[in-house]
Amino acid sequence: MSRFRSIAYLTASTLLGVCLAHAPAMAAADTGAQTAPPAPQFSHPFTLVELTDMALSNNPQTKLAWAEIRSSQAGVELARAGYWPQISAGYSVTRSRTVNFVGASNSAQTRYSPSLSLSYLLWDFGNRSGTLDAAKYALAAAELSNSQTMQDVILAVEQDYYQVLGLQALEAADELSVKDAETSLDAAQQNQKSGLATVGDLYQAEAALAGAQLALQTAQGQLAVANGTLAVEVGLPAATKILLAPWNKTVTPVMPPQSVEQLLAQARQARPELLASKAGIQQAIANLEATKGRGLPSLTLAADAGQTRTIGGGLSQTANNYSAGLTLSIPLFTGFGDQAANHQAQAKVDISQATTAQLQQTVELEVWQAYQNLHTAAVTLRTTEVQLKSAQQAEDVETARYHIGLDPILNLLTAQTTLASARVQQVQARLNWFTALAALGHAVGGLNAPNQSDVAETP
Repeated sequence: MSRFRSIAYLTASTLLGVCLAHAPAMAAADTGAQTAPPAPQFSHPFTLVELTDMALSNNPQTKLAWAEIRSSQAGVELARAGYWPQISAGYSVTRSRTVNFVGASNSAQTRYSPSLSLSYLLWDFGNRSGTLDAAKYALAAAELSNSQTMQDVILAVEQDYYQVLGLQALEAADELSVKDAETSLDAAQQNQKSGLATVGDLYQAEAALAGAQLALQTAQGQLAVANGTLAVEVGLPAATKILLAPWNKTVTPVMPPQSVEQLLAQARQARPELLASKAGIQQAIANLEATKGRGLPSLTLAADAGQTRTIGGGLSQTANNYSAGLTLSIPLFTGFGDQAANHQAQAKVDISQATTAQLQQTVELEVWQAYQNLHTAAVTLRTTEVQLKSAQQAEDVETARYHIGLDPILNLLTAQTTLASARVQQVQARLNWFTALAALGHAVGGLNAPNQSDVAETP
């Protein structure tokens, strides 16, 4: 397994089809209500890439992000409409009759009047262009936010994936501890029968077995919760049992080839969340320009064409009418509304700039913490391997010595407790390594898999 394949931010994964067997809802016998369909069943273990593809397709967060992009695209088209002329057509029919004071009346007349009008804004001081620029920057920010949302979903899947694998390994380690405790209890019973152990030794062995069983039950409960969390994250019911491909137990901790300074610089240029915030600054500036343009003169072309046809009263005549003109609008006084709007738009620019500066500090802190956590996880992983090897050897020695009556059972139980703790710490160290690597990739906006020639070994 590649050491960096868990970081999948910069490359798009191939979408894999997953066949879900949805059972039809069953009608309740007493109320007529329908029960929820059973959770789908899978026959093969899933890799991290497959689960990531599933989450990106099913997670509601990604669907919401795509909907926001479509909304921003419509906003751009709406802003572009200001550069097109506005054309409208009308058609009126009027029937009239004139009656004089003596009661005499003329024949009724019917007028048919089709018309066509055009209004075209020829020039303003940046209102249209500012509105369009603001819409374009809003679209860019939505696209970048969508990228950040996908990275957040990927990180959540990775964390849940490794959490499940870690708890599975912890469950296996606790099962070994239970077997060791059972073996010790059997040895204590045999030694008591032969006179080499006391009843106190038997009680201590029983207590140690109960403690190991309790730890196993706790791990199994935590594993069930983690399984449900992972299922929901990829868009499945919480009760779905997802089989996972086993992780590589042989992990060589290797730090990224970039220095922490290089990773900080990369985050400033690649973190979608930060880039979206910078686009928000440009959007606020464009809105300020548009707001200023509303209080300045504008030039509009207006044209009308129509025809009036009169029928009735012995008449049948047609009249055509045309008009065209330019209108220069100069706002003189708006109750200081334009000034207030400008002040508000300028304040939004200042808010966007301050928010971006604050976000950049947050991103840099995340990169720094993730890098240090990864370094610590690498060192800890190597230390736990040595610890586990030594604890296993110590437990083997104490088991042999207790069986022949050279050491009390307390020494054996202590060695078994140390071995159980070493197993748990190794599992946790392996989990910390993978989760820290995923967190660092997320913090910098993506990590590339290094070549073997430029890998930086951890001291």
